[in-house]
This record gives sequence, structure tokens and C-alpha cells, in this order.
Amino acid sequence: MAILATNKQVPLGRMLFVPKQNYRLEQLEVEASGPYRLNEKEDCFVIQNMDCCKAILVTVKAKDKA
Repeated sequence: MAILATNKQVPLGRMLFVPKQNYRLEQLEVEASGPYRLNEKEDCFVIQNMDCCKAILVTVKAKDKA
């Protein structure tokens, strides 16, 4: 399992952009300390902090390609 981002802080109302590196959305495993929204763009994945009051910590892992 590849780690794409480790313990990244996402401030209130902000986004974290993670390069795709040839992974698909279905391969991602996101661990977050609060609510988030995960979207896919052409060249990256976007994780948006949806918490109303605080920053969240995010770790993004990608499952190996089968």
C-alpha cells in the first residue's frame, strides 16, 4: 500500500490536493480526524475539510494495483 499523504493538516474550509500518480478513486483509503469530501479531478484528488469548527488531519493511502 502506497502512502500519498501523511498527517497533512487541512484548515477549516480548505482543500488538500493529492497528485493521482496513476491511481483510481476506488483505490484510495482516507483516514481523517473529521468529516471530509473526496472529489476527483483530471490530475489530482481533492480532499475538502467539511468540519464546521476546526482543522482536520488527513492521511491518504492507495491500495496496490491488481
